[in-house]
Amino acid sequence: MLLDTGSPSTRDDSLPSLGTVDDKASLRTGREKVRALLIDGDPADAVNILGHAARSRQLVFDVVVCRSVVAAEAELQTAQFDVVYLEYWLGSETSIAFIHALASLRGAPCVVLTHLDEPDIRRVAFRAGAEGFLSKDSLNTQALESVTLAVLRLRMPAAHAAD
Repeated sequence: MLLDTGSPSTRDDSLPSLGTVDDKASLRTGREKVRALLIDGDPADAVNILGHAARSRQLVFDVVVCRSVVAAEAELQTAQFDVVYLEYWLGSETSIAFIHALASLRGAPCVVLTHLDEPDIRRVAFRAGAEGFLSKDSLNTQALESVTLAVLRLRMPAAHAAD
């Protein structure tokens, strides 16, 4: 367990999903497959992010959506993810402790999402271990693709970086 918040552990299956992407679909389109975990307590924001992921022309996203850290922890125990998108505020708490835990485990890179696009918030997120940051207010498909590709390349072994 990464962080015990005492909240119920539920995955949000009520939100639309991008579904599972098979490797053949990725090969047919020439786009890189990205398995992502999205942790956001606001269903409207999650739907917006899923919409941008679905419109990607560079990446094929397979996204699992969770509305709490506890639900995300359950997913992380049973599945591998290439990237974690995490809302800065989850309920009345920040996600900083969860970011620290992800960074210490060297799990999937974490991209912080928030409506509070302030330098102090970005600085705190990066110091906690986030590898990317996106403002929800100015989010678009190209920004989602660019940050995702950047954080994935940070983790890529040098031998494959030139591909």
